[in-house]
Amino acid sequence: MNEVWIIGDVFTHPDYRGRGYAKIVTSAVTKDAVTAGAKTFLHVKEDSISAIKVYKALGYKVLGKRQWIFYNKT
Repeated sequence: MNEVWIIGDVFTHPDYRGRGYAKIVTSAVTKDAVTAGAKTFLHVKEDSISAIKVYKALGYKVLGKRQWIFYNKT
C-alpha cells in the first residue's frame, strides 16, 4: 500500500481569510505528498463551507462522512 498523508487542522485567522493562504498551504502539502507517491486525505467539518470550497477547487472529493465526538476533560 502506498503511503498516506492526512491533512488536518488547516486554519486561517479571521483577519487573514480570503487571501488564499489556506489554498497555498494545502496545495503545497498536497504537491509534496503526490511527489512522494502518497495518497492524500483531509478532514474538514461539514459546516466549513469556505474550506470545502478550497479543497474541492484543489481536486479533493468527499469520500465519506463520520461523526466526531469531542471530549474535554475538566
